[in-house]
Amino acid sequence: MLRTRTPNGSATTFSVASVAFVAACAAAGVPAPLYVVYQQTYGLSTVVLTGAFAIYILPLLAALLCCGGLSDHLGRRRVAVPALLAGAVGSLVLATVDSALPLLAGRAVQGLSVGLALSALGAFVVDLVPPSRPGLAGAVTSGAPPGGIALGALTSGIALQLVPASAPVLSFVVTASVLTAAAVAVLFLPETVTRRPGAARSLRPVVRVPATARRVFPPVCLLVAGTYVLGGFTQALAPSLVVTVLDGHGGLSGALAVAVYHLVGPAAGLAANRMGAARALTGGAIGLVVGIAGYVVAIAVGSFAAYLVAAAVAGAGFGVAFAGAMRILLERSPEGTHAGTLAAIYLYCYLAAAVASLLAGVAVEVWGLAAVAVGLCGLVVVMVAVGAVVSSLRVRAA
Repeated sequence: MLRTRTPNGSATTFSVASVAFVAACAAAGVPAPLYVVYQQTYGLSTVVLTGAFAIYILPLLAALLCCGGLSDHLGRRRVAVPALLAGAVGSLVLATVDSALPLLAGRAVQGLSVGLALSALGAFVVDLVPPSRPGLAGAVTSGAPPGGIALGALTSGIALQLVPASAPVLSFVVTASVLTAAAVAVLFLPETVTRRPGAARSLRPVVRVPATARRVFPPVCLLVAGTYVLGGFTQALAPSLVVTVLDGHGGLSGALAVAVYHLVGPAAGLAANRMGAARALTGGAIGLVVGIAGYVVAIAVGSFAAYLVAAAVAGAGFGVAFAGAMRILLERSPEGTHAGTLAAIYLYCYLAAAVASLLAGVAVEVWGLAAVAVGLCGLVVVMVAVGAVVSSLRVRAA
């Protein structure tokens, strides 16, 4: 059993852990608005840009699956600080981008950083939540990953708008500085876990769906995978779509294309907290389909404003559907099996997003960005619709 020390949660320690968690996730969003610059300045292909997203996913998954329980054995700080410093190193590598290699290398290191942070800093946030506000832990752990990506994208987008010539370097230097400062701050947080043996054994991946959740897992996971495919497309290709197909201008437009979807999602998920799980999943799926239809209309008429409205609707659908899906699966997973269930969900969904992004990058070279974007929207609609319908039928039959 995990041995924790006397709770030390206070507003200050919780805030430090939460800000560090958001900063680690925000670093992953910084490159998105800069992809257009890399294309125009260094001639990087769409395949390289989508490959950068895919190569970010692989070490993230490896860290989640193999190191998810490492901080339970070594202590939160011993994993959280290296996670933040790895993010700083990845940012400094990305500050040197002038070809495909530093972009891919930097994104891989970022993936490792975020994968470690999701487990160690996420657990730190839970451990340090003030006893008087226990609900804050869930709000931060669910909202930090998408909210951080949005914050990072907006930051680099604003830099592109204000100092376009130096933004690709300045954005990452500032990010590395923030992550380093966060690592120093985390060093002074009270440790919440007593070091215990078994760290090496904990590196063995645990991907196991309990028998009680297996009937609903495939359709629910299909729906959630659809939202991840859409999120991957948003990060990898939406800024390029804004510049080449829609009537958006400047780096800030590309940043908004990424940020809106990722900001609205967690807010909508929290707002739907009192809805029944099955109802949230179905309602969110409908919102997703409506939002994706709005994407297609926006692309057809070339309207950036219409795209942002569609992104808000799709983001709300994603947040509500995701919250319902996770509750359906976790409610059917007995205590002690949650880690395996979550690992399975993230494994399939992140892999789906990585594969879809790679294939989309190759397809863009053949059919063009607009056609591939519409085709990807159609694929996501099918995944979401089939997942929602089959999930609803199986939940009712249970």
